[in-house]
Amino acid sequence: MHPLGILGCGWLGIPLGIQLQKEGYQVRGSRTSHAGIKVLSEKGIDGYRVLLEEDETIGIDSFLEGLKTLIISIPPGRTKKNEAYEQKIKLVIKALEKSTLERILFLSSTSVYGSAAGTYDEASSVIPETISAKAIYACEQALEKQAIPAVIVRLGGLIGADRNPIIQLQEKTIPNPRGRINFIDQNDAVNGIISLIANPVLQGVFNLVCPHHPVREIYYKHMAKKFALSPPKFSADPPQVRIIKGQKITSITSFHYTVDNLLI
Repeated sequence: MHPLGILGCGWLGIPLGIQLQKEGYQVRGSRTSHAGIKVLSEKGIDGYRVLLEEDETIGIDSFLEGLKTLIISIPPGRTKKNEAYEQKIKLVIKALEKSTLERILFLSSTSVYGSAAGTYDEASSVIPETISAKAIYACEQALEKQAIPAVIVRLGGLIGADRNPIIQLQEKTIPNPRGRINFIDQNDAVNGIISLIANPVLQGVFNLVCPHHPVREIYYKHMAKKFALSPPKFSADPPQVRIIKGQKITSITSFHYTVDNLLI
């Protein structure tokens, strides 16, 4: 199969790259450090060092050379440095003009829908509120304007065997206890992305969110017990029920969610 690159091959990109190789793709991944490249090499992924600065990119041209598909898997940070995120992604888009790429997948976030109560799908209005959500949405728009066909993958909150927000929420008061969970398990994220890659004519926006939306208080109490942590504390906020639907991908591709109960 054709050569494929994962720009930002980290927690999600590594298992994605490993599975893509099993599917027969030639996979290369990028990291920002030599230590990161060594990690990729140990996983059997062809590693490239790519640095994205606010005013220049280093190593991007050699990384892109000969690729047919690019997956941009670079999340914004959580600090004010995040303000440079949009500019960095736009520099990547500029570099694509002289590439051989035929398709782009941009791993976005359901945070672009905003925090207001309601049920959202791919046709819903986008109202990003945070600095990071606004930057992500600006990148979505920039990718939709360029010439190479693009797929926007809006991921719910990423969780996995070694990753769950209950760890960071220890000793904190969790807001909106009667709201709902909108997460996606790592394995389902990987398989959902691969299903989109395998359908070369698909373009546009796809949500990847587990169809199970447990009440936040129930979910976090369950996770605290599962990880043997102290019981979480909750605020007394009125319920703000926000549900992100991720069924479009299952109606168009052969993908189905394997994690359909987050309380296991």
